[in-house]
Amino acid sequence: MVNRYAGEIHINPMRVLRNDDFNNDGKINDIVATFKQVIALNQKVNDRMQRLLDWLAKDNAAPSFQYADGGYIAIHGLSDKQLQQLASKGLIELFDHATSKEWVMKYGHYFGLMWEDGRAVEI
Repeated sequence: MVNRYAGEIHINPMRVLRNDDFNNDGKINDIVATFKQVIALNQKVNDRMQRLLDWLAKDNAAPSFQYADGGYIAIHGLSDKQLQQLASKGLIELFDHATSKEWVMKYGHYFGLMWEDGRAVEI
C-alpha cells in the first residue's frame, strides 16, 4: 500500500520551545516562563498519548510504530483516510509526501497528481 501521508506522533517539546529554529544560539531569556511552557506542553503530550491509548484499545486497526530520526514516533499500516481522521482529532501530525518531486514523479499517478511549477497539482 502506498500512502500519500505519513503519520507522526510528536512527543518532543524542544521543537515547539525553539519554534522549529535549531540554528540560533539557544539562549533562554526567561527560564520561569520556559519551565511553565514545558509543563503546559508536557500536559498536552500526556493528554494526546492517553487519547491515542484509548483509540488503540477500541479501534480494530493494527498499526506499527517506529522511532524516527526527527524525534517523533512514526505510525505505519493505516490508510490515508485513517491517518487523516487521527489528524483531525489532533492525535497525530501528517506529513504529505506530495511535497517531494521525487515522490510525486514515482507515485503521484496513484493519487491523480503530477509535478508542475515546483509543486504537486491534481490532474
